[in-house]
Amino acid sequence: KKHSFVFGYILKQVKLSVFVTVASEDLQSSLYFVNGSLQEVVFASTMGTLLPCPASGNPPATLRWYLATGEEMYDVPGIRHVHPNGTLQIFPFPPSSFNNLIHDNSYYCTAENPSGKIRSQDIHIKAGEYHIDNFG
Repeated sequence: KKHSFVFGYILKQVKLSVFVTVASEDLQSSLYFVNGSLQEVVFASTMGTLLPCPASGNPPATLRWYLATGEEMYDVPGIRHVHPNGTLQIFPFPPSSFNNLIHDNSYYCTAENPSGKIRSQDIHIKAGEYHIDNFG
């Protein structure tokens, strides 16, 4: 459904009319953060991690992940993957396969729809090796 508006302005005795058509879905279009305070994710290398993009929108936004340097993130099969829903997955790995660029780096996510584009703050992802001692 479309809504039409006519705006009139008088500038120096000259009348200017502007006709604007706005689609009703644009009236409700929005972008927002669902967890704007997320700054760091620390996880066990043997467990991996799933990190949803902390942004969303209506209509649904296109979500993308980037390295903090601004380089768009790409999938590395079996190591790092961005799911269609915008969730970043770092797969489990043995400590000997640790890679700073992937396992100890800052990332950010963007959300884009007809409302515009928003960017999350940088989120530092750090993998570590964790040991659980069994006393008893």
